[in-house]
Amino acid sequence: MVQKKISVKEIAEMAGTSVATVSRVINQNGRFSKETEKRVRDVIEQYGYRPNQLARSLRVNHTQVIGILVPDITNEFFASITKEVQRHLLSQNYMTLICSTNENVMEAKEQLRMLLAQKVSGIIYIGGEDITESIHIPTVYIDRDPRDMETELDENYVMIECDNMQGGYLAGEELAKKGARRIAYVCYGGTLSTVKKRIEGFQHAMEEAGIELQPDCGVYVSEVSIEEGARATEQILESRKDVDGIFYMSDLLAVGGIGCLTGRGIRVPEQVRVVGFDDISMSRILCPGLTTVRQPVAEFGRLAALRIVDMIGGKEIAQQRHRIPVELVVRGTT
Repeated sequence: MVQKKISVKEIAEMAGTSVATVSRVINQNGRFSKETEKRVRDVIEQYGYRPNQLARSLRVNHTQVIGILVPDITNEFFASITKEVQRHLLSQNYMTLICSTNENVMEAKEQLRMLLAQKVSGIIYIGGEDITESIHIPTVYIDRDPRDMETELDENYVMIECDNMQGGYLAGEELAKKGARRIAYVCYGGTLSTVKKRIEGFQHAMEEAGIELQPDCGVYVSEVSIEEGARATEQILESRKDVDGIFYMSDLLAVGGIGCLTGRGIRVPEQVRVVGFDDISMSRILCPGLTTVRQPVAEFGRLAALRIVDMIGGKEIAQQRHRIPVELVVRGTT
């Protein structure tokens, strides 16, 4: 038997209150007593009432939906952040629309345009490119700082990132501590804030260890993938046959690199020590396990969801930038 749909007016009659009070309870705004809220919620629960979100969105000109723009949803690091954001937003009654931009600025702008047309309440963006169209609604940037790309932003944003400089330093320090002296690095996107800071931290660790980096020590890849990690490693081995340590600024690149090294009969870590970045699940099941810099994925998701909801609710944001510490996870590759 299908349960009869109930209206707000009927809820008000059964709870002995006004339609306006029922609306305030449902939307959690305005004044009402605990006793009134309990009566209203008892009726709502008894009849399984669900508010018409479409009608509500037409009234207030936005929805209970957050748009999430991700560079590559197949990359476990980005997928894990998205999963955490989605989980926390769901607990606060927000849905998510997830778009994978494929690291393409034009795709990102087009997807953003479509999200805004859907009247999303806010945008959570991992990308770093100029998406200034979103300025007029709450926006949270994760991982990549658009200001490093000379993007002009107003105050309606929050930036959440890990301490990339610390991560690069820890990676370099670990390689030097374990005896590597002829060190190279592999990275993607030389203009990205994350990469620039990791390189800066890495170079600082090299300076402290008294290691002089060669001009050709850095290899840039076209995408973050296992295949590109292997290709970059081939390039390093062709130009730097004496290399004894490699810092990959993504675990996926490191996985490809280790495959290339072992395929050539080069032992890891005996001949070449390897450090990655992210701590994806694959890094734990490799043999040997990958030494890597762990990013605070769960905290990214929790904080992004909290801040976007705060901004939508009109709360004052005292801290716009959040830089979260990272940690080095030492395994078998060093």
